[in-house]
Amino acid sequence: MATYKSSKYILPYSSLAQRFLPKTLIIVMGTLFLVLGSCNSIKRNEKQLAQGNYDRVVNSVSDQLKNKPDHKDKKQLIALLEKAYKLAVKEDMRQLDRLQTEPNGANSSNIYWIYKGLDQRQDRIRPLTEVMPISAQFQDYSMPLRKAKNAYARFLYNQAQGMLALNDKGKAREAHKLLAEIKKLQPEFSGIDNALAQARDQGTEHIGVKIKYEASAVLPGPLLKEIQWYRPNNMDEFWLNYHFEPGNGPLDQSVQLNINKLSFGPDQLTHETLTREKSIEDGWEYAVDRYGNVVRDSLDQPIKVPIIKIVRATLMRSHQHKEGIMQAKIWTQNHKLGTKQGPFPLNELLVFDNYYGRFEGDREALLPEDIEMVNNRPLPFPTDSQMTSDLANQLKSSFTRWLKQQE
Repeated sequence: MATYKSSKYILPYSSLAQRFLPKTLIIVMGTLFLVLGSCNSIKRNEKQLAQGNYDRVVNSVSDQLKNKPDHKDKKQLIALLEKAYKLAVKEDMRQLDRLQTEPNGANSSNIYWIYKGLDQRQDRIRPLTEVMPISAQFQDYSMPLRKAKNAYARFLYNQAQGMLALNDKGKAREAHKLLAEIKKLQPEFSGIDNALAQARDQGTEHIGVKIKYEASAVLPGPLLKEIQWYRPNNMDEFWLNYHFEPGNGPLDQSVQLNINKLSFGPDQLTHETLTREKSIEDGWEYAVDRYGNVVRDSLDQPIKVPIIKIVRATLMRSHQHKEGIMQAKIWTQNHKLGTKQGPFPLNELLVFDNYYGRFEGDREALLPEDIEMVNNRPLPFPTDSQMTSDLANQLKSSFTRWLKQQE
């Protein structure tokens, strides 16, 4: 049962204020809130400034001035912005002096990003200086920024080349990351595309895949060729390359699927005779008592009762059945380590089943599945060649899933 809680309509605070407070008091309170909010903003930025978070202050204050060019505390905000900007530039130059006096290539990254920050910071506040009395000194960092970028890119390139010289796949993949960073930083860097291609080739795992038929059952040449033909789609990954043709260069690993058993059951045809019996309604009649009088209900209406009829049918059911089995084993070999693993079993079963039938008697006695069976017809048994082809396709699909799981 639903329950309800009684409540009274409560006016919003603004409605109460308009009804009960003088308008002048509302204006005073609103002004007070604005003043307090502004004071809190200034205090927060002053605190950030004292903690040395100069860029946070530059970003915060510049956003406030952009959004509200006529801010009531504009003078204080400009003073904060000027101070934070000056201190940020001073700190960056101090860091640059220290880094540039240390002959360490690893410093090239920090030097580049400091120059990048200097350039971006002054770009952030330059538009404000054109419409507000903001005192800030700007410099053209394009030349030192270009030199720092070149030095940083060269440092990354040398690091990548050192990794590639180790001839290790893991290091080659790390080198590829560094080279990709150079490509993003300086697309025109000399030799970058060739270096990326070398790193990818060196870091890629090359896997040869082969299917070998070793079962005792003799197969026609075209069917044997069909079984051994294996070219699945979408197998290659960025660092993984499958080879299905011999002689495609040196391989890191080999995977071989050996089909070692192929067998088929006989064509089986069985017959079965079943009896079906069912009670069904066959019209109706009025209910009568022992004296032959029609029985009536409480509304004085004659009562009808169904007439039940027994129907029977004889069903002759036939079942066609044939099975095919293909068994295989997977072996893997690591050419670099000289190790071999396996066997990993991979088996496929293919079953042909077909039911059909005929009946004598009353069709109404049949079950729904009997009627479906009666509507069926006998089919030709699949040949061994047909089943071999289907089994091979099933096996290849399972083999592909197995390979994907190893990645």
